Parts: sequence; C-alpha cells; structure tokens
Amino acid sequence: MSSASPIPAGLAGPIWSAVPAGRATAAAGTRLLHLPYWLMLTALTFNAALAFVNGNVRPLTPAVVIALEGALTLGCLLVALLHHRREMNLAVAFIVWLFLFMILRSAIVDPATSVKYFRDLLIAPTFFMLGLCTDRRYLNRYVLIGHTIVFTIGALEAFRTDLYSSLFHVKDYFIATRGLTEADFWNSDSDLFVSATRPNARFLSIADAVMASHRVSSVFLEPVSLGTYCIIASAYLFALWRSLGWKSRAYLLSTNLFLIVACDGRLAFVTFFATLFVCVFWRRWSRYLPALYLPGILLAAFVFVHIVDPARGNDDFLGRVVWTTDLLESYDVSEFLGLSEAFIDKAVDSGVGYIITTQSIFGLALFWLFCSCCSRYATREQICFNHALCLYVCFNSLVSYGFLSIKTAALLWLVKGIIEIGQAPPAPGGARLPARPLLR
Repeated sequence: MSSASPIPAGLAGPIWSAVPAGRATAAAGTRLLHLPYWLMLTALTFNAALAFVNGNVRPLTPAVVIALEGALTLGCLLVALLHHRREMNLAVAFIVWLFLFMILRSAIVDPATSVKYFRDLLIAPTFFMLGLCTDRRYLNRYVLIGHTIVFTIGALEAFRTDLYSSLFHVKDYFIATRGLTEADFWNSDSDLFVSATRPNARFLSIADAVMASHRVSSVFLEPVSLGTYCIIASAYLFALWRSLGWKSRAYLLSTNLFLIVACDGRLAFVTFFATLFVCVFWRRWSRYLPALYLPGILLAAFVFVHIVDPARGNDDFLGRVVWTTDLLESYDVSEFLGLSEAFIDKAVDSGVGYIITTQSIFGLALFWLFCSCCSRYATREQICFNHALCLYVCFNSLVSYGFLSIKTAALLWLVKGIIEIGQAPPAPGGARLPARPLLR
C-alpha cells in the first residue's frame, strides 16, 4: 500500500502547488507559489520603475532596458521549462519555429534585429507556459494588486499631472532609452509621451471638466499600452465573473471604466463591449469561431477599403486600418517571407504587417493558430477568455504591434495559462468551486 496521500483533484495540475514537507522547505515552497505572480507584476511595472530611476537617480541607457526585459523573459521561460507538462507542447513547438526562423533570418538579413524580433514573439508562449504551472489560488489577489497599482498611478496622473511628471520624467526616459529625440515630441509644453496629447479633442471627453485633458498612461508611460491593458482587464472581469466576489466585480468594473476614459481608449471602449457580448452569449459560439476572427477581419478590412476608399493619413482606427491594407498590398514575395526590412518603419503601425515583416506570413499563421487553438474550450472561463483574447489580438493587430509588449502581454498570457490548466476557481467566499464543464 502506498503511503503517499492523494492530491486533491483541483490542485493536482500545477507544480507550484506541491509544497515540500519540513518547515524550511515549506517556507521555500510557499514563496515559489507566488513567484510567477511576482514576475508578472515586475513585467507590468518595470518601465515605470526604470523611468523613476532615470529621472531621479541616474541616467539609463537602452542596454539596461533591453537587458532587464531579456533577463525577465528568459527567466520566466526557464522556470516554465523546468516544470514542463504536456499542455506546453504547442507553445514549445511555436518557440522552436521562432528560434529556427531567427537563425535563418540572421544568416540572410540581419542578426541583431532578428534577435529582437524573436524576443517580441517569445513573450506570449513564455508567459502562457508559466501560467500552466502556476497555482490559481492567488490569481485574483495579484490581479487586484496589479490593477490597483495601475489605477493609483493613473489617477495620480489624471489629477496631479505635475507630480506624475516629476516622478517619471517620461519624455526624458524615452529619449534616453528608446532613441527618440526632442524633435519627436511635437508638444513642447508637455513632459509626457508624444501621443499623450492630440491636436484634436478627445474621443471620450465626458470627464474633461474634472481631470487632465491629455491621454493618461499610468505605469505604462504611454497611453496606447494603458488602453490595451484595459482590454485585458475587461477580458479578465467578464470571463472570470462567476468566480469573483461582488466587491471585486464592482471595483474592477468601475476603475477599468475610469482608466478607459482617462486614456481616451477608443479601441478599448469598443472592445469592452465586444468582450461583454461574447461573454454573455458564450454558449452560442463554436470552438472554431476564434480561429476565423483574424482572417475574417482582414478580409472585411480589404473589402471595406476597396469599396469605400476612405481618406488616407488620419491617425485614428480607420486610418490605421487603411494603412494596414495599403501596406500589405505593397509587399512583395521577400516581405511575405520575412526576408526584407524595406517596410519595417511603416510596419510598426500595423501589427499584422509587423509580424509578417519580422516572422513571415507563416509566422503570422502559426502565431494566430497558437492564439486561437491553445484552449481546451471546456469551461465557461476558457471559452470566454479565448474569445476575448482573440478579439484583443485581431483588433490590435490592425493598428499596432504593441500587443506583443511584455508590459501587457505578461498578464494576458499568464491568466490564459492559469485558466487552461483546469483548476477549480476559488469561490467568492473562500471555498473552491467545481470546474464548470461546457453544457451542450
């Protein structure tokens, strides 16, 4: 007869939940329970921390930012691989493809940029695998901690912009570490990021009388990333609605809406309601529908642009859609094979164009398959979050490649991995709820 005690079914999956016997080793095991969440919070906030150091302690260089982000990504990858499980196989296969293409591109095009492009796509599978070996019991606690940090700094910026600027010196940070110059900041009266102020009025101007009229950036230092964070927070809220207490729901909903208004997140505003829609009617969707989102929206974009022929040059969602379609029509075979950098400066304003330019059309297809097909699609949470994630990626891929950034991608893919491991969510009152199988 075996002397080992059985592991509860809800906790059998994650390696992190196995705490060793003995007081010292138990303490170490408890710390490991929190390690993935600490790594996620670091990814969420490290740019703000570096900006504070650059503006108030000592000047930094681009090498510091690159080294810290690289070390964080590789550290998370190492932790995940040391706790490998079969659910990681798809992510590992995608990483192998990225690595092999990096080698090929380094030999044909440029080694330095090939490494950067490899890192850009590495973040998603890395944090997904980290989530697969993370204990779910602390998920909501750390999401609320991270959200509170984002909300607090965002509120500080909205109501005390002068204090926010004196803490982070955003313009100086981007000039020191991102290769920008004074000439890139068109508004000489602002110390914020270049896109924090717009020549035209805000889209969401309902609170202009009580808060700053610029676009708030919070810990992300630029407003586009705060908007993408708000989309992720919406996905978390609506997908995990049943396992959240009413206080968590009310707090996340109210503060997230505040942040959407504060950053003037037009895309975040639209995606908020799109996510709500797919989560309300989650039983109606086929498991194959998410795979059709990106090709469907690209086809619709091309048809719309060719029929309507909208004006070019506008820096809004429609203008970026037109930019993406025109860019892809300009590509030759070498661009679609990812073996040319002729359009890289233009591709930064198109996520689809950027991935094709840096990873080839095959890399884009594999990345999209990874996004849409790495879900068990067995519970309400998995179904809702899978749809929300795919909507997030395909909408953002028309306007920017910022959705690949570790600042927001770390949270998105960690939550995705935790949900996919199939642990029963904690009940709002503390007990664990049984996993909810899909009712057909």
